[in-house]
Amino acid sequence: MGLPEFKEKELGPEKEKEILKEVVSRHIEEAQNAPAPNKSAASPNVSEIKTQPKERQIQYLVNLALEKGISEAVHIARHLDNIYLIDELHDAITDTLYARLVDEGKLKQL
Repeated sequence: MGLPEFKEKELGPEKEKEILKEVVSRHIEEAQNAPAPNKSAASPNVSEIKTQPKERQIQYLVNLALEKGISEAVHIARHLDNIYLIDELHDAITDTLYARLVDEGKLKQL
């Protein structure tokens, strides 16, 4: 997932995070409209994920998005029968990516 380069003097931290959220949103929308990816042997059974607390489901999906892509995470999330999960996933991916970019010195913290 290619993120735009930010120049410190051009954008403030709030605007940078807003742009990052828009980029993640576009990727999630594309993933929702795309055909299901090939089932990975490493992906656990959806029924196993459903038994986990919501926070663990979100963390699993964020990790999956970072390791295998947003499409894979959205595909699994759609099968968890929770209409709010993709919205929460969107926020969690944005927050995780933002924190990583701040840690790497690519963005300033809010």
